[in-house]
Amino acid sequence: MFDNGRSKYAVRGMLALVAFCLSCVYASADDLYLTDGRAFPGQLWLSRDGAAERSVFRLEATPNQAYPRAAMKIARVAVGPDRKVYFASGLDGYVMHLLDDAKEVVSFEFAGQIRDLDCGDEPHTVYFSVVPTPQNGEPLADGKVYRRDVWTGQPSEFATISQSQVGGNWWGTFAIQNGVVHIATLDTPSRLFKLTSSGPESVFATNQFNIQGLAATADGKFIFVDGTSNVYRTSDFVNVETILQGSRKFTDVAGAALPKAAE
Repeated sequence: MFDNGRSKYAVRGMLALVAFCLSCVYASADDLYLTDGRAFPGQLWLSRDGAAERSVFRLEATPNQAYPRAAMKIARVAVGPDRKVYFASGLDGYVMHLLDDAKEVVSFEFAGQIRDLDCGDEPHTVYFSVVPTPQNGEPLADGKVYRRDVWTGQPSEFATISQSQVGGNWWGTFAIQNGVVHIATLDTPSRLFKLTSSGPESVFATNQFNIQGLAATADGKFIFVDGTSNVYRTSDFVNVETILQGSRKFTDVAGAALPKAAE
């Protein structure tokens, strides 16, 4: 038998091991849908439970006659709590829905350039950002975030982002965490803000990454990509964990909670 001192350390060691194992299980408890907006035709990749990403969907090289103005790329992806997958090229006004992991259908179309997507932890709901492309040397215009319940009707304006209030260079990257919109500019490093009733509030000022795709997780953290083959997770943009090293240069990421086992 252990003496009391050894027993104490043995119990501590066992508890530490259990905590570590639980953290490993939790860390790999999501699927990651990934995009590379440079790829043509566009594809969606999936990293399941921490494994290397694999292509799960590929667009045709020529536009479908049902949506002839669509750019045949995929730069943005969002996944709802019902595991519905939505994606967009970031270059047109279409939001597509992945049907049965095999076919895309138009979820809706909007008169503007849709830059990013998020589901805000709401079923059959898509938030999307719109930032017009500057014309004839004009400065980058202010952007908006819209909310649309795809079952019930037209989009409603959710937030307006003034470029002057965020230092410019916001091209639509955002994520919704607990109902709060967080945005990231396309600088190196990106400036991050959360939207409040009094306007954008600077957050995570120590960030050192060029954030190209951003999403929130159910445990109150963020996952993001920076145009490299890495996917990161963080709660404060100081302590940043690499959760995937892939083979593509990713432009967006979205987590999808794995289905719960039947009780």
